Amino acid sequence: LGRDKQIINSKRVANTAQSYNSAFLASTVAEILRKNNLKMQDIDVIGANIGPGSFTGLRAGITTARVIAQQLGIPAVGIPSFQIYSHLNETLKNTFCIMDARRGMAYCGIYNKDNEPILAPCLMDYENALEKAQGEDFFNISDNRMAARLQEMGLSPVKFQESEADFGGFLVQEAVKSLQNAPKDTYTWAKLKPLYIQTPSITMPKK
Repeated sequence: LGRDKQIINSKRVANTAQSYNSAFLASTVAEILRKNNLKMQDIDVIGANIGPGSFTGLRAGITTARVIAQQLGIPAVGIPSFQIYSHLNETLKNTFCIMDARRGMAYCGIYNKDNEPILAPCLMDYENALEKAQGEDFFNISDNRMAARLQEMGLSPVKFQESEADFGGFLVQEAVKSLQNAPKDTYTWAKLKPLYIQTPSITMPKK
């Protein structure tokens, strides 16, 4: 929860043994508003992580954001996950983000020191992605799986899955910046969709 670029409240929702974190999204939003003496009607804009990332997690978060934005008639801003993770870089180097996409492929993206995309999130095969990571003096950010490959190459990536950073706060900052740089009708609830760079894998039930 933020006002302009100032973070008022933030909470990380984790999976439990019984339920995915998506089951707690609506109740967590209500809890944060209640703690700050606010109502749903006080929300002016809502931001959501659009990926790349877990297909199930993305759908849940974006669906919740779409419903709230539609009911309140407010802008819904989608921010790529790599743009959010790029805030972990406090150096002047460009950021190279890499995430395992399975089947020998990796999601990649490059951001400058102002967290603006140089290379929007895309799909590369492992070898090209790893070669890209090593090709320049990047600040590397990765998931745990790709971190192991990068470390074998002598690189020292920051693992976003192990970070305690306030990613919700980073999302607020990017959502506010996006609204400032575009007309509000650019960000309607109907336009908020997951960034599906490749088709989700489908597992057929066993017969």
